Amino acid sequence: MPNRYQGSKIIAIWDKLDRRKVLRTASIGLISAVITPVAVAILVAWNGEPAGTAIHGAGMALKWILLIACQTLCLVIPAILIVACCGAVRAGNGFSDVVSGMVNLYICALPVVVLLDGLLFHWIGQRLFTISFARGYSEFSRLVPFMGMGSFGLLGRVIAFCLVAPAMVWGLGTWLGHGVRKRGQRPFGWVLASVYTLGLCFGVYAFVSERNDLRKEMELHRSAQPFYAFGILTSPSVGPDVRIVPQHYNDAVAGDAVTLSSDVGVSVGYHERERRLRISTVIPPQQPKLLPDVVVIVIESLRAELVAEDVMPNLSAMAEEGIHCRYHFSGGNATNHGVFSLVTGLEPVWFGTSQRFDPGLYRYFKHLGYEVGFFAGANDWDSFRMGGFIRPELFDEYNVRAREGLATDRWAVEMAKAFLGSDPSAINTTGERPPRLAIVYLYATHATYQSYSKDQIDQPSADSRFPFPYPAKLRDAVWNRYRNSARTVDRLIEPLLSRERVVVATGDHGEAFLEDGTIGHGVRLSRYQNMTPAVLYCPGESARVIAQPTSHIDVLPTILSFLNVELTDPDAIDGVSLTHASDQRLEMRRFSVRNYLGEEYGLIGPWTRDPGKPFAYRFTTSVRTETARVLNGIDERGLETSSTGFDEQSVEMRRWKLRLYRSLPAPVTDSR
Repeated sequence: MPNRYQGSKIIAIWDKLDRRKVLRTASIGLISAVITPVAVAILVAWNGEPAGTAIHGAGMALKWILLIACQTLCLVIPAILIVACCGAVRAGNGFSDVVSGMVNLYICALPVVVLLDGLLFHWIGQRLFTISFARGYSEFSRLVPFMGMGSFGLLGRVIAFCLVAPAMVWGLGTWLGHGVRKRGQRPFGWVLASVYTLGLCFGVYAFVSERNDLRKEMELHRSAQPFYAFGILTSPSVGPDVRIVPQHYNDAVAGDAVTLSSDVGVSVGYHERERRLRISTVIPPQQPKLLPDVVVIVIESLRAELVAEDVMPNLSAMAEEGIHCRYHFSGGNATNHGVFSLVTGLEPVWFGTSQRFDPGLYRYFKHLGYEVGFFAGANDWDSFRMGGFIRPELFDEYNVRAREGLATDRWAVEMAKAFLGSDPSAINTTGERPPRLAIVYLYATHATYQSYSKDQIDQPSADSRFPFPYPAKLRDAVWNRYRNSARTVDRLIEPLLSRERVVVATGDHGEAFLEDGTIGHGVRLSRYQNMTPAVLYCPGESARVIAQPTSHIDVLPTILSFLNVELTDPDAIDGVSLTHASDQRLEMRRFSVRNYLGEEYGLIGPWTRDPGKPFAYRFTTSVRTETARVLNGIDERGLETSSTGFDEQSVEMRRWKLRLYRSLPAPVTDSR
């Protein structure tokens, strides 16, 4: 009797509902659950990766499809309940129609969300519904000028799917819902209820089962499960999670200037550093002599592996004669922070201060009597907040053009050659003109990686139509294209590599080719995006290979050492002279690097090359208030590691901050 009574209550509720709307929504959800595995399959096929190393045969493939479909059904169930509640409470009301329409649109969008999330994660290592992506969303509009035909082709296909998939879900779901009304709603309702119940059970099982082999397999994919797209499951290869320092830990280290403070005022230490930087100047050599020309070559997205005889023979030969930094860091993983550290000698934490508008490199060299020139095959400095330290007013000669492939790089080199003169020895023999500093920025090694046909030696190589982001199956071909572009850049810079000049050749940052789970740069703190080679040559100086961590902040003091020039306050800038610093000093130092998209930092130090410790300590900071928050340790890929705790990180952060604000004296070996 009770069972019959309970059954009659269910029937009564069913009769009260607006069954048409509920069945239509449930039907649309069922079709969405069918289309979503198709979206994932399209992404997997595009990427060129198998469905999983353990997914072999029809049986495992069916489980893979069922897992995705069932998780989609789990995401649909709350939407159906919303429609049912609105229909029961306000049946026939216009409000119910509006809610039903919005819910159906949400369900139709599920395949699109899963596809977009997977594509985004493949590119930048961030999920669609994350704070990091939301903060950096505006930056993506600036990438449009960098898109090639392949990227527009990929964008077109994505847009087509975003239009076709929801239309199919809506159309087929509505058709199925209307067709059922003619054959009886109640039987079909029970069928749908059974399907959703089984889907919910399977989806929950996959969620709670930590040892589920299929789930572990799916974690390897860029967008394997809807639960990952909506943040219900955390992908193991996503960027490191931010951990808030516990309150008891704040109490334990109160006063050590490590954790965030409630005081948001400008600190005394910041004011003092600003004052020292402002009044610091150069002391010309005591023995009057003609200073040599200096050329600083900045090569886009340069990886250390490219400074090799088979790729960049000219630069490789100069590296054997000068200082070759094999473990070198840019100030950041994007051009703005990298070039800032290069021209100021300051860590990237100073980027948001007035130092961005008063670069020491130009000021010091003009005080020495140098004419300063800037030459580049790009003119978008303002778009990426570089107008403070790259603008015509700072230079005696300023030549930039909008990017036109290799033509503008070749033009920039020709302009620099004319500025420096055809005879590099003239300044040292006649003294007819002042010494000159030329900064040359070359762009060919930025995606889409341009090269001359005679330099396209590494094959197979992707053609100019490859999409960006590109699938994993194209990685090797894109890498070969990148190597070929470096070969062309090496050919272009050969006239600038005179042994009678001071020459610096480095990258503005690195480039990831899926080694850290991302493509390009500016999106993750990692070895591949934040590291770049550096070669510093001076006539008469001994050759040296440095295997210890070095940084762009060291370039300015090293050039001054080459010229036998000192600063009135050598400790005003953050870098050290690589001609004076011992290997032990370089091994024990600490400095920061910056992430462009997330505005977070990584602390590099003695632990960086220790395989048993993190590659870097991730943190956020405000240089104005002397505050910082420890987040976590990361490995070379920028992924979270649990090999160390907050205590060790906080100690290292404190040492770095004390040195940054000059609360500790410079070590004796830190001579410049």
